[in-house]
Amino acid sequence: MNRFINIGMLKAAWPICFGYIPLGLACGILAQKVGVSPVELAVMSIMVFAGSGQFIALAMIGSGSGIISIVLTIMIVNLRHIFYGTMLNKYIAERGMLYKLLFAQEIVDETSAVNMTMFQREDEEWTTDQAIAQSYTSHMAWITATVMGDILGEAVYIDTALVSYALVAMFIGLWSFHFKNSWLVLAGVGSGVLALVLSPWLTNMLNVVVATLVVSTLAAAVTGEEEKE
Repeated sequence: MNRFINIGMLKAAWPICFGYIPLGLACGILAQKVGVSPVELAVMSIMVFAGSGQFIALAMIGSGSGIISIVLTIMIVNLRHIFYGTMLNKYIAERGMLYKLLFAQEIVDETSAVNMTMFQREDEEWTTDQAIAQSYTSHMAWITATVMGDILGEAVYIDTALVSYALVAMFIGLWSFHFKNSWLVLAGVGSGVLALVLSPWLTNMLNVVVATLVVSTLAAAVTGEEEKE
């Protein structure tokens, strides 16, 4: 058990778990408002570990959208997870198929950012056991927060507009791990600016996907040339 749960893993997971509290509560409250029960939301949170996808799904459920349109929309929004899996695959390549299937289920923005950062650190070893433990610990925090939000939905009012601020704050905290590298800082700023520029034309988070791909490709090309020189 110690190889999974240790101080290093908990230190890596706690910012995500803490950030999931307001987001999960807001998601649960929204679920309660559109008629999704705590049990139904728990199943959704277990099977679809994607905060943005769940918010969109609940909003579409509330508007009476069909199941096919909901599934297709969530699939488009979460296409970026494929790229996360591609980047992380080299670190877990030696593990078996069962591990990879369980690990892939937990690939989201936050867990991928932490695992990528920890795998790349030279001053601290990050094992594949710690990586999957961090992901499932974060997932449990999300499930707990969403279900609690659904249960408390009738008694507690939380302005869902605060969700966007909490989400931005959490991502800035995760991004801060890279502040020692000027190229990663510039790539982050550039991706954000380009995503805003593209937002009038690309919806459903496609502007974020395209901006990330374009800027990360350019940054990789430039840094690759510098390394050759």
